[in-house]
Amino acid sequence: MKICMVPVRRGSERLAKKNYLKIEKYTVLEIALIKALKSNVFDHIVINTDDPELEEISLKMEVDFYLRPNHLASSEATSDQVVLDFFNTHEGDKVFWLNTVSPLQTLSDIRNFVKLSDKANWRSAVTYNSSQVHAIYDDRPLNFQWKNGFARTQDLKSVKCLNYAMMGWSREMVDLLSNGQLFDENTFLIESSKWSGFLLKNTKDMEFITKLAKASPDQGFSFEDS
Repeated sequence: MKICMVPVRRGSERLAKKNYLKIEKYTVLEIALIKALKSNVFDHIVINTDDPELEEISLKMEVDFYLRPNHLASSEATSDQVVLDFFNTHEGDKVFWLNTVSPLQTLSDIRNFVKLSDKANWRSAVTYNSSQVHAIYDDRPLNFQWKNGFARTQDLKSVKCLNYAMMGWSREMVDLLSNGQLFDENTFLIESSKWSGFLLKNTKDMEFITKLAKASPDQGFSFEDS
């Protein structure tokens, strides 16, 4: 059984109440739920939150509601703790984390993630974006050498950047989750569209994403026409 978990914490340190902000007529949370429903790839969709007021939205959109325990409601709660608690309180062999802070990720992204996850023998999976750019980490080149002259971008190896738009775990991962580990060296990396990489973290991101939404592939999708 595949469960889509949409985590929502009431408090947000960088952008206040980000999950309740609207892009056009829907909140960021509602956008995630609409896309999860329209993807038609999940057996259950669950709002995982510390905010009891969101139960009304779950009833409206006909998804399940889970009020997480108090110790997972603070900013100190880690993602591995949230996922482990969910496995311990819900049935299902696979849990998919649909991130609300990636409101422009497409239905194709969601369907492709689940489809590829089905084909692979994995315990955990996560999305990434790739770019052919001159990349530097800790002031050192990652995919080029200064001494070799200026390499053309088309000749560079792509750099992979995790965007966490979607993540997934099988129940076999519970042992590592219990030790505070979300992923390991065998984690399945799944490339997503550029749209998934526009993440909502601050006010400027919100302004930019709101403008981009009008041009996104899923523009015009609504709950009413599902």
